[in-house]
Amino acid sequence: MKTINFITGFSFGKEIIIMVLMLFVACSSSEGSNDDTSVETDIQAPSAPTGLTGDNITQTSVELNWDAASDNVGVKNYSLYQNGSYLASSGQTSYVLNNLEPGKMYEYQVLANDAAGNKSSLSEALKVTTVSAIEAELQYASGNIDTYLQNLINNVPGSGENSYEIPTDNDLDLWNQVIDDLLSDNISDAVSKAVDFNYQITEFTDTDLSPNQVFYVLAEYSSQSNYWGIYVFSKTPNKEDLVLMAPHIKYDTNTGFEAVYSFRNNVAKALLLSGTHRCNSTERSECSGTTSACGSNGAYRISDMAHNTNSAFQEATEVIATTLPNTIFVQLHGFGKDDGDPDVIMSNGTTETPDTDYASLIRDALLDEDKTLTFKIAHIDTDWTRLRGFTNTQGRFINSFPDPCSTSASNTTGRFIHIEQAKPKLRKNASGWKKMSNALGNVF
Repeated sequence: MKTINFITGFSFGKEIIIMVLMLFVACSSSEGSNDDTSVETDIQAPSAPTGLTGDNITQTSVELNWDAASDNVGVKNYSLYQNGSYLASSGQTSYVLNNLEPGKMYEYQVLANDAAGNKSSLSEALKVTTVSAIEAELQYASGNIDTYLQNLINNVPGSGENSYEIPTDNDLDLWNQVIDDLLSDNISDAVSKAVDFNYQITEFTDTDLSPNQVFYVLAEYSSQSNYWGIYVFSKTPNKEDLVLMAPHIKYDTNTGFEAVYSFRNNVAKALLLSGTHRCNSTERSECSGTTSACGSNGAYRISDMAHNTNSAFQEATEVIATTLPNTIFVQLHGFGKDDGDPDVIMSNGTTETPDTDYASLIRDALLDEDKTLTFKIAHIDTDWTRLRGFTNTQGRFINSFPDPCSTSASNTTGRFIHIEQAKPKLRKNASGWKKMSNALGNVF
């Protein structure tokens, strides 16, 4: 009986142990099973992207933009399709396509992908037609050139848009030839070369001037891609030696309009206008000098035409200054007037007084227009150190310094006049522009 009871008891104990072990395994399996099912397989596809648009369309490029798709976990990237075939992927809601054919229609769609490999349906199709290749033909227009050029100025892109394209050395060599052809009245040659960088030449007849005046406007085709500026030349100038410049037409308020007004009313030799806001590009110029005009203090931007030698604006200046050695360049700027500041700050780019002091002559002529104006002139008021244009690359070249990018001029030719203007009395509206125009007309 004892043996049987012992065995029976032992057997009973063994069963208990086995049951405990089974319960442990079951619990472990249950816990493991919970872990496995805590991460569910993602089988939900993102929504289809919407709002697909084509922007900044040129002869060979287009910028595609669309609204972000939604997903239960998150969108990984987007796939672009051109004419029904996969083209590229993008981690952003935009993509720039290059190397397209001029004058051709393309169809684009985009879909969204998530990390699990789910794909949305394709977006609605967008049809984009690139700009046709421009013909190397002289264009014709008529009316009031002031109005015509103001419309061009109004379409100039603003700050931070990164529209400005840096010209290559080959571009600048060809640009040099175009400007030289225009100065030599070889208009057909200039037309045939200008199309290579998307520029056209328009023969504009101002029918509101008496007698009518003909101007040649070198401006980019309506679908712009380079934004190098607007350049105007008088066929029969009344002021043969006067060249007007406005390198900051979007930053220095109304200086572009003022320059156009003064150019037209005097029928000056040439007019040079920038093609973007001075802060349009985020890239920096290699030329010396710093500014806080675009935010924190730092090097000038490459889109700042007054402080960058690698530009069509600089190249045009150099060709004109070299080809026409008697020309005087008047560059119009603007500044915010603080207490104690004058209305006008003028400089020839140095502290030296030239044989013919055009800055002083313009000051006297402006005083004839408005006796309340106050002035500082760098070579006369030598203790004045602000806004003198010493880092201006056009001024450095015109003052005959061989490295206009890096070296300020110490001697002056007297051919460069840098004019900073407070807004209220001169830049604000046409009544102020008239004062500057009349003064320049009286001096030149």
